[in-house]
Amino acid sequence: MRAGILLTAVHDASTPPAQQVAEHRELVQTAEQLGFDLIVCGQHFLGTELRYYQPVPYLTHMATAAPSMRVATGIILLSMLNPVQVAEDVATLDVVSGGRATFGAAVGYSPREFQAFGVERGQRVARFEEALGLIKKLWSGEEIEHTGAHFRLEGPVRPSVLPAQRPRPPIWLGGQAAGAVRRAARLGDAWYAPPFPTHDALRHLRQLFVEERDRAGLPPAAEFPVRRELLIADSKVEARRGAAMRSRARYRTYLQWGLAQGGDLDDAGGGFGQADDAEAEGRFLLGSPAEVAEGLARLRDEVGMTHFVLKPQWPGLPHAEAMHQLERFGNEVLPLLSDDRALTPARGEIAGGGA
Repeated sequence: MRAGILLTAVHDASTPPAQQVAEHRELVQTAEQLGFDLIVCGQHFLGTELRYYQPVPYLTHMATAAPSMRVATGIILLSMLNPVQVAEDVATLDVVSGGRATFGAAVGYSPREFQAFGVERGQRVARFEEALGLIKKLWSGEEIEHTGAHFRLEGPVRPSVLPAQRPRPPIWLGGQAAGAVRRAARLGDAWYAPPFPTHDALRHLRQLFVEERDRAGLPPAAEFPVRRELLIADSKVEARRGAAMRSRARYRTYLQWGLAQGGDLDDAGGGFGQADDAEAEGRFLLGSPAEVAEGLARLRDEVGMTHFVLKPQWPGLPHAEAMHQLERFGNEVLPLLSDDRALTPARGEIAGGGA
């Protein structure tokens, strides 16, 4: 199992920009020292509650801070954007990072963002699929032309801005509804699973992904990246208390953006809800390093997770605590996962700790 770090937007306009960049650089450099493999950066527009820097230029900068780590857009809101620009932006990121880029994309959900780009929300899936197909053609290096329902490229033209990885960078597609997972199976290389589905729902959706790829005549996916909310503490009680405070702050933001309206979270099995419920359902991994490692091993062994993407930052959390969480994960959790002898078959038991 490989570990990635998500550069979460937790600052608003009141925070000096240099502080946000410096904190993220410190997280990235420490993650590299701890053996992390991946930097992930997401995308939103017109953020008033939280400040998102755009992922391609941001990852281009962060790649210089951790030259051994891959970088992934997790995710780009492709249904709102021009696929020609996205193709050349991501290809540029891949070239300047030395072929270390992964292209993560999804359809998006925020009404405010769709309105800002003049895109009807009901067209998001059709625009997404057409844009993704065009990006693959642009990355082929061959002469192309395209006339579709949403995009037109008169040709033939032969693009010269191509990714370093051939035939193209890996494509991770996000989403939590069954249709999005099937789309990821058909059109992408991996499904990038968000933190919302319960463990049972995640296992079910993963099976849908596997079956859809088989139905499409595609080989099994080599990667399965998963996000889960995670908090390491010296006791279960302490971890649950911290998770309750952090989940409320984050879920309020999702509500403001419109994610919890219109069934987006309901399709995944609900929102964060109470921290205790989220833990029981497998959406939160809480407790000692041994207990957290057990939860990660379960994801690895039961659903085939290959990458775990850690979010150490939360709105309102001091940077020092985010660093502490990152260091505990790298120094205390990852070694348990790398040594299967430390994990026992018995549920709730790990060498040196218990449920």
